[in-house]
Amino acid sequence: MGDGSVILLVDSDPILNNANQCALYFRGYTVLTATSFSEARALLAETEPDIILTEAILPDGDGFDFCKEIYGTTTASIVFLTSKSDDKDMVRGLELGADEYIRKPCRVDLIIVRVEVVMRWRRRGRIR
Repeated sequence: MGDGSVILLVDSDPILNNANQCALYFRGYTVLTATSFSEARALLAETEPDIILTEAILPDGDGFDFCKEIYGTTTASIVFLTSKSDDKDMVRGLELGADEYIRKPCRVDLIIVRVEVVMRWRRRGRIR
């Protein structure tokens, strides 16, 4: 269960953003949302989330470039939640520093359990 940990959820789809935000909130997480990488950058300038849960494709950029950009500037774990489901994309995301890669479409309970696994790794000091 979330202990008030902060998740930055980056997805341009308002329905998915809202559904995932609600599900994570009810598990005890504080959830900030952004519908673009520019909004995500602005939120990152103001707060340090524990996890950044991001789509790889947004109207204002490429999530792989975003991951590369923020990797060294944040202590947040980076988790792709994306419709880019090719194995090459998954390998690329993980090589760029993502701690987890979740392919859409997927059930919300899978998202929650994968987020909780990353949080468990963080508490044990296994990832940043």
